Amino acid sequence: PADVASEVTFEVDPNIVAKAQAELATTKSDLPLVVNDYVAVYINFFANTQRGHNTLLHSFQRAGRYKAMIQRVMAEEGVPQDLIYLAVAESGFNPRAMNGHSHACGMWQFMPDTRYGLVRNAYVDERFDPEKSTRASARYMKFIYDQLGDWYLTMAGYNWGTGNVQRAVEKTGYADFWELYKRNNLPAETKSYVPEILAAIIIANHPAQYGFDEITLDPPVLTDTVTINYSASLRLVSDIVGAPLDELTALNPSLLRSVTPPDTSFDLHLPAGTATLFN
Repeated sequence: PADVASEVTFEVDPNIVAKAQAELATTKSDLPLVVNDYVAVYINFFANTQRGHNTLLHSFQRAGRYKAMIQRVMAEEGVPQDLIYLAVAESGFNPRAMNGHSHACGMWQFMPDTRYGLVRNAYVDERFDPEKSTRASARYMKFIYDQLGDWYLTMAGYNWGTGNVQRAVEKTGYADFWELYKRNNLPAETKSYVPEILAAIIIANHPAQYGFDEITLDPPVLTDTVTINYSASLRLVSDIVGAPLDELTALNPSLLRSVTPPDTSFDLHLPAGTATLFN
């Protein structure tokens, strides 16, 4: 989605600006939302171009699979609920998203050297685990906020790196995303990143007004989870619980091969209602 949005041409429609600013009065958000020309460009892109509309529509649809889980984790970790829409820019809510250039992976696009409790070995890459990567992302955002003290700068830091944003603030004397934007102290991708997310938040709060009244959310992913500490083939698990191998693979996206790791605790996700049969 971020790559698609990078193609936006910056033509500002004053009607879009006026409409979005008027709707801010009835928008409930735990982030300090603002509508300016930069945000309005992305609102227009998502609302009034086919490619932008389809990109955001599919992101909203996929969000249905994980929205309740993400909201619960963000509440537990104490970060604003509307930061769920960072996943629009990062992956379109696709837990198997991969960036071939940077090697960032997962719904929240963590780099290979990321820790935050995420395990990576020959069998497992928890950057692909929807819940574990969401918790890691929430904790990372909280860490950035504690350093920078502003949620817009936190989003910029998530994209560009906390140290880079800190140096830009020190260089200019402005701890304000929009001032850094105007003074050209941000890379192009980060300039797009924050307004794109704000546009997605505003549209998500008023979908019908922007032509998204046809959204049908994908059903939530419901699973039973059993913790095992031995190597088990997903093909055998498929036979035991009577579920297709593809379904089990989709429910366990962190597995790098069709077998759980040996001698290591692993949370195996099964179709809802099958844990007793498995046991």
